[in-house]
Amino acid sequence: MISIIIPNYNKSQYIVDTINSVRKQTYKNWECIIIDDFSSDNSVKIIQNEIKDDSRFYFFKNIINKGGSYSRNIGLKKSVGDYILFLDSDDILSNTCLENRILFFKHYK
Repeated sequence: MISIIIPNYNKSQYIVDTINSVRKQTYKNWECIIIDDFSSDNSVKIIQNEIKDDSRFYFFKNIINKGGSYSRNIGLKKSVGDYILFLDSDDILSNTCLENRILFFKHYK
């Protein structure tokens, strides 16, 4: 399993595209952990709405702004995957990103 960790801070205009790029992966054995870093925009509402029907997504909120590194570390503690992928909340994955990484790891193992 791949654990995808996404810290978010005020990226409401991008986060839906980021979530959708994770959802469209050809490799299906993943979990996605999103940690909101006390956003002041409507990111939390958008994220909760986007992931509510997909049990592969997990959402956590910081009670104060602590920064991206802190949020990534929370994601690491919550993750259960054999592999970790850090993704920013305004990044887009190609549909085969996870599949290609797994193939690469298996080839060079």
